[in-house]
Amino acid sequence: MKLERKNLSFIHKKAFIHETAFIDDFTAIGKGVKIESDVYISKGVKIYGNALIRSETYIGENCIIGHLQRADLIAIIKNKKEITDFESPLISIGKECTIRAGSIIYSEVIIGDKCQTGHNVMIREKTSIGNSTLIGTNTIIDGNVVIGNNVSIQTGVYIPLYSKIGNNVFMGPYSKLTNDKYMMRKEFDLNGPKIEDYVSLGANSVIMPGITLKRGTLVGAGSVVTKNTEENDIVVGNPAKLLKKIPKDWK
Repeated sequence: MKLERKNLSFIHKKAFIHETAFIDDFTAIGKGVKIESDVYISKGVKIYGNALIRSETYIGENCIIGHLQRADLIAIIKNKKEITDFESPLISIGKECTIRAGSIIYSEVIIGDKCQTGHNVMIREKTSIGNSTLIGTNTIIDGNVVIGNNVSIQTGVYIPLYSKIGNNVFMGPYSKLTNDKYMMRKEFDLNGPKIEDYVSLGANSVIMPGITLKRGTLVGAGSVVTKNTEENDIVVGNPAKLLKKIPKDWK
């Protein structure tokens, strides 16, 4: 399929778009953007800064890719610059990804290959996400977060600043990580949880700031985890307590 430069879209003259990419109406593609082969950009998408969209990736309607961070926005407003001329830090979306409608991804985000989001996902700056990771609808990742490979993040999950999530983790619907122990009532360095490989979080579970969930931990639905776990613990309740170890015949 040949590149279509629509009359109703804006493509910066210094953007690079592969001839096999498809660009729909009402899009804006800024300076420094690079779009590789067989990428599909839907209606209303905005792509800013030094964004790299790798081959065979789909960007759904009304997404914003490379959203400016606060300092860059202030500079744009102060100097009355055109946002499509601003070259913000690199954002990279890997090969064969699916970014569904309404999602917002800030600058300085690195997303691996074969990842997908639900609708209306927000991923803030300085976040890295490994390959084959799913990020469910209405999930918020608040920046400075590291997420591994093959992670399954379900609908409505919240991941705050300075969280670390390993490989093959499952985060159930509306599970929440936290990073502020005193909720601004006392000085506290924000400290997100560390979730090791093969951890599973039940729906509506809450993990308190600075907690480490060791490899293989399973957290029951609705539980509030206030203490570190050991490998292969099953913890349940509020506050969560050890129920038993993962049985040998479980994954």
